[in-house]
Amino acid sequence: MTQPVAPGDALARGLGAPYHRLLDWMRPRDVTVAARTVSVLIAVGVAVTVLTLPLQPGTNRPTDPAVLALAALALFTAALMAVASWFFDQASRLAWALCPVTAIAVIVFVDLATHDASVSAQIFFVFPAVYGAALLRRPGAIVMTALCLLGEVVVVFSQLGAREAVLDTAYMASALVTMSYLLVRSGERQDALVTELARLAAIDPLTGLVTRRAFDEALDGALTRPEGDEGTSLVLLDVDEFKSVNDRYGHPGGDQVLVQLSGLLVEASRRGDVVCRLGGDELAVLLPRCTIDVALRRAEDIAELVRAHGFDLGAGDLVKVSVSAGLAHAPTHGSAPEELYAAADAALYQAKRGGRDRVVAHPLPV
Repeated sequence: MTQPVAPGDALARGLGAPYHRLLDWMRPRDVTVAARTVSVLIAVGVAVTVLTLPLQPGTNRPTDPAVLALAALALFTAALMAVASWFFDQASRLAWALCPVTAIAVIVFVDLATHDASVSAQIFFVFPAVYGAALLRRPGAIVMTALCLLGEVVVVFSQLGAREAVLDTAYMASALVTMSYLLVRSGERQDALVTELARLAAIDPLTGLVTRRAFDEALDGALTRPEGDEGTSLVLLDVDEFKSVNDRYGHPGGDQVLVQLSGLLVEASRRGDVVCRLGGDELAVLLPRCTIDVALRRAEDIAELVRAHGFDLGAGDLVKVSVSAGLAHAPTHGSAPEELYAAADAALYQAKRGGRDRVVAHPLPV
């Protein structure tokens, strides 16, 4: 099914590669957080401007009613942007690029229309810079900081003397650049930490296999979005007499069995398969696009590979172990993850009860 394309995205497709890159830079890392942040920043800016307008020195007030009306219109537009950004989280890439740029343009226009180049007017350039540094990736933050500095130059050099304009620009530049740099570095460190935590949550530290959580997500995806007519197979494996291995060689020896067994499973896997450590000595292999007959042969090949392998536990000799395996297939034995797990687990129980060191497929429905 074709997904609808936002008008802004349709327009962006007609632009060249540099424009696409710029649009990517200007898209927030989290659009929901960005939408709320934009609405708050604009709302605060509008509220402060309106509330402090009567307190401004008379020499800074506009005397032309038309100019005052244009300034009010700019503020009203900013207020509408604040409201709109609160409700429309999934705006197009072009909209996300235009919104902060428009905010800077509104600040410049209001400052020029009200003939105000004071610190109280210049301080509003901090808001878009904060947005860029906190919510955009590094290139987008650089673009926003540069645009804020450009707006600052336009405001002060058009209304102040050269010496005063240079000083104000230097102070504002140092503040914006330093603030943006620190926020960007902080955001990048946080992103790196989140990525590392996600990786650790998805990978078993002993074997390097995926964890149950990641495996369940892969299984759910394979069942809900199958790519072919072969179906999806699930193989559950247990190390036979694993307790005796731990008793004889200690837990380090048992860990070595699991590590080397995991390597064998990965070696026997094809592209697209997912190998998981469910817990203890129980492992699982997800076989997308694999019929029950093919999965049974592959599971038997794995059992033979383990049977023939000598596990080096560091004791000076090679240890032989075997595995029992239970096989289930979707949609043959069910279409939900819990149904597939139950069928494979029942087959695994049959393999153990039948003497271990064997593969059993769950019976076909009558």
